[in-house]
Amino acid sequence: MNTQTELSIQQKHDFFNDGFIILRDIVPRELTRAAKRRIHIMLSREGGLYRHYKDLSSGVEFPRLVNESPLGELLRYTMGEFDAPVKAMPTALRPFDASTEQTVYGVPRTEIPNFGFVPHLDGLWAGRLPQKRNEVDSWISPRTEHFGTGDATNRGQNNTPLFQDPACALAIGSFTAFVGVALNDQTEFGRGNLALLGGAHNAVEDFFKMQRDSGGVVGPEGEGWPRLKPVGKNGVALNALPKEIREKFSDGSETTPDGTVWLQPTPILLDEGDAVIVLHAVPHCGTENRHGHEPRMNVYFRLRKHRPGGATVLGDSDHPDRGWDGEFLDYPEGYDPWQVAIDKLCDHWSEWDGMQEFVAQHQAE
Repeated sequence: MNTQTELSIQQKHDFFNDGFIILRDIVPRELTRAAKRRIHIMLSREGGLYRHYKDLSSGVEFPRLVNESPLGELLRYTMGEFDAPVKAMPTALRPFDASTEQTVYGVPRTEIPNFGFVPHLDGLWAGRLPQKRNEVDSWISPRTEHFGTGDATNRGQNNTPLFQDPACALAIGSFTAFVGVALNDQTEFGRGNLALLGGAHNAVEDFFKMQRDSGGVVGPEGEGWPRLKPVGKNGVALNALPKEIREKFSDGSETTPDGTVWLQPTPILLDEGDAVIVLHAVPHCGTENRHGHEPRMNVYFRLRKHRPGGATVLGDSDHPDRGWDGEFLDYPEGYDPWQVAIDKLCDHWSEWDGMQEFVAQHQAE
């Protein structure tokens, strides 16, 4: 078993360049098996995982994957002090055969490359959308009935607010990293693997700086990031990643007959007890489980380095500066959580104490 509590120089180099790091065999089997058992129990209940997700996310077996393993010590050494998770995002992707039925992209699911890799950033609103292009009143700032009030009080079907702050200047949640622990074999691409746009973190950080410096919204509806985009012959989809980022990382991409460009992913190949640490700024996606013979099971945590005066981060939310149900939280006088969030989006390495010397040296070079 891997008992390391500090990244090696090579691992720091990989983390700095790729925006993620894989840690092999760092979570004991007694912890992964207990977590897997809890997921199986919920899968067997009527309605499955989705219906019972709220109860499942609070299962005591999941925080132990971090809090009672070397993974937690390594995170604390690398990131600095963070709120120990009390909740998690357990996931299970069942195997399925891709259908030839047309998707919103105008092509059958069987023709979508890389097992449906459509990368996004965490902390974005996702909800009911206009179905046809003539229903869209604005591609940049849509305000049809689908978006309710169209302000910070509107929450998506994923519970994430349309805007984080009352002034509607921040349209993306902010945390330091998401951390995934594998509960079973995902060593072959096609078993529901997490997939990343590896190495895109610096470009994403630069994009947020550009948005901030433009004086407008940071996130969707800000400079260079329309909230919606046309897809297929007459479809509409959320614009989960700015065009500028997609174009910078288009090497190796594939194009389907409808004209959609599909980016090439970095698949994360994990086995039980392995973990992956990923910067918030790395676009990512869960891919389809077409080759597996059992549900792909991972447990994810959204963690954040302690921000003095900031909210306590429980481990599951992609909008930790707001309550889970979108409620506004109380903060000490003089503390502006939205400005702090923007500052950190524009300087992601500032939240990694154990990387400071390495980052300073390599940025200078």
